[in-house]
Amino acid sequence: MKKIRQDKLLVGRSRDIGGMEVRRVLPHAIRQMVGPFIFFDQMGPNEFITDGGLDVRPHPHIGLSTLTYLFSGQVCHRDSIGSSIIISPGDVNLMISGRGITHSERKPINIKFPYKLFGIQCWLALPKSSETMKPEFHNYKKEEIPSVISNNIIVNIILGSAFGKKSPVKNISNGIFIEIKIRIACKLELPEDIEELAIYVLSGKLNYNNKIIQAGEMLILNSGKDLFLDAYENCHCILLGGDVVNEKRYLWWNFVSSEMELIEDAKKNWLNKKFKMPVDDYKDFIPLPN
Repeated sequence: MKKIRQDKLLVGRSRDIGGMEVRRVLPHAIRQMVGPFIFFDQMGPNEFITDGGLDVRPHPHIGLSTLTYLFSGQVCHRDSIGSSIIISPGDVNLMISGRGITHSERKPINIKFPYKLFGIQCWLALPKSSETMKPEFHNYKKEEIPSVISNNIIVNIILGSAFGKKSPVKNISNGIFIEIKIRIACKLELPEDIEELAIYVLSGKLNYNNKIIQAGEMLILNSGKDLFLDAYENCHCILLGGDVVNEKRYLWWNFVSSEMELIEDAKKNWLNKKFKMPVDDYKDFIPLPN
């Protein structure tokens, strides 16, 4: 049964991570989650002319999946289960932390300047039954991601099922994450069988139910029927959501859990250096916050 909620507009705030600015939308003061999504960052667009770029030192996670999707640039991912890979535009990195994983995200060593980086990273809370699973990492190439293309609309189904297509990306939390490009004055009907749904605008302007959504804003949609988006301008946006997480989720630093005790254990384990470090990137790390 769908829950009827009022539309809520969330505006992203600027944050600094690893030497670059991001726009953070979730968690928000008025809303922690949308479906299983508990964290949502827009990275860039940034351009580094002669130096700089993403440089996130090794750090730990529990109880979540991280989904990374790039529009431009490259990121080198290394983690404690042996993964070492460069993600490129259109590819998807999915890291399932389960009971515990560490990783780093840095610009590739041989990157050429000027270096542009633009993308999304988000976290999905794992179902309670999967919170302590063995960690996993998956990389999906651009060619594996299904698309629906017309003269006026391009839809890439990155996670979940919609518009008659299903993504191959592992979907433990039953979420949905879709990239949409829509031309001015065009209308797009949204899926109706999703418990919770939001739209985030990367560029351009959208109209939903007489509400204007601009770049950097996320509108959590009500769950009635006849969901339509109208493009006021050529628009690039993300549709996200999925099943509502009915149990409480605690979020502290990089840890997500249905039990605060598991977060306390993770804090102690990181402080006491009991987490295994990423392959080929173990000499530096982000300290536990005070």
